[in-house]
Amino acid sequence: MKNHELTVREEVWGLAPFAKLLARDKTKDKVRAHNEMLFIWHYCDIRSDYQHLTDDKERAAEIKKDLKLPTSWKVDTAMQTAVDCYKRGSSTVVQTLYKQTLMSASAIGKYLANTEALLAERDVQGKVVTDIAKITSSVQKVPKLMADLKAAYKEVIKEQEEMDNRKKGSRTMNTFEDGFNMDEI
Repeated sequence: MKNHELTVREEVWGLAPFAKLLARDKTKDKVRAHNEMLFIWHYCDIRSDYQHLTDDKERAAEIKKDLKLPTSWKVDTAMQTAVDCYKRGSSTVVQTLYKQTLMSASAIGKYLANTEALLAERDVQGKVVTDIAKITSSVQKVPKLMADLKAAYKEVIKEQEEMDNRKKGSRTMNTFEDGFNMDEI
């Protein structure tokens, strides 16, 4: 994404999964292929505003709704292949670790959201399973977790910006290192 516009480099369309999306689009301006690439970017890219949705189905549904894709549109085999290709080509160890950390933080949030049920839970002898001390201890650790997540996100974005700012003349770039660029096709 550059200036809120999706750009896809020409060589990306040469990769089989993306070429298939382009070839099946019979619209004059390749609107369907463009929207499918937007979906892929928002679904996969670490810089997408949808990455906080850690449930894949929920994230896909939100993106589909916000892109105003037809109700009949779905992630079919061709789209899934393109999504998998983008993920393989654009993920770094740092990004993968950050996404895994987000999923862990989300699970912690779900645990804390279930406090009432946790406090009401009893074992077979009637004793409290999760006492208040465990929950309050967890709550006290949340600000540190939030700060750590913010710091991790900054590191991921810093890494991405470093990759974006590399000059192609200095070394060979990986296909997705500077995203899609549709202006060059």
